[in-house]
Amino acid sequence: MTQQPPVPVDNSNQWTPAQPSFGQNQPLVGQKSFLATWLLSWLLGGLGVDRFYLGKIGTGILKLTTIGGFGIWYLVDLIITLAGKQKDKQGLLLMGYDDHKKVAWIVTGIFIVLGLIFGGVSVGSASNATDDNAPIVSDEEAPAEEAPAAEAVEEPVDAEPAVEEEPAEEPAEEPAEEPAAQEPVEEEPAVEEPAAPAEEEDDSSVPAEYNSALTKAETYSDMMHMSKKGIFDQLTSEYGGQFSDDAAQYAVDNVQADWKENALESARTYQNDMAMSPNAIHDQLTSEYGGQFTQAEADYAIENLNN
Repeated sequence: MTQQPPVPVDNSNQWTPAQPSFGQNQPLVGQKSFLATWLLSWLLGGLGVDRFYLGKIGTGILKLTTIGGFGIWYLVDLIITLAGKQKDKQGLLLMGYDDHKKVAWIVTGIFIVLGLIFGGVSVGSASNATDDNAPIVSDEEAPAEEAPAAEAVEEPVDAEPAVEEEPAEEPAEEPAEEPAAQEPVEEEPAVEEPAAPAEEEDDSSVPAEYNSALTKAETYSDMMHMSKKGIFDQLTSEYGGQFSDDAAQYAVDNVQADWKENALESARTYQNDMAMSPNAIHDQLTSEYGGQFTQAEADYAIENLNN
């Protein structure tokens, strides 16, 4: 028996899945620029400006009132933006990430390295300053301690001739007059001379940490128009300056700032960028989680808001 050849089958009417065209599965990209978002997140992320730019007003206000989530939110948003995962209000990716991501990573990395270097240098200089001040105080105190010893040695020497002269002439008058005339002449130069330079040097010496805190406070006041209380909290925060309370207090007491003008500049920012009402601006300025300005400073800002 011969085997029959297979009958050809017509597959012209059979359905086959369509192959996806090139770029069909590519993620959608919005109109918000990656370069602008990265710069705002890096330079003004603590104020939530990057989220206002992306249209996320609610989280932007929360980020502003917490000063970038005490630094944590600021770092998270910056990392997400650099990784290309940041999205706008509509959930679309940022435009131009592939073109500018290398520049953004390089510039951010350079500034992080420089910040670590300068931070290490400032800590080293502060420790050296405290070590240098310690022997100066001990050297200055030494003459003051030696002065009573010198007086104690001199007094018995003067007393011996006084005892020998007693049987010779008028034992009641002469011994009483001699020590009274000699003692004040010897005590005055020994006590007064070493004390004066010690006080002058203590007044003129300012620790390096205090100067660094003052410089940081001037930046917060001039660039960010913060209140006195807000600057103190930022300087002592573990996510901020990490200065001691004494250094922060020295900084806010000596910084050249007009707190009423700072309140006015902050109020204008709330009005122009966030379209807030005067009452809402006043509450935001005096809020414990907001500007932390005083009532008088907030009143001044509202009164001069439209001038």
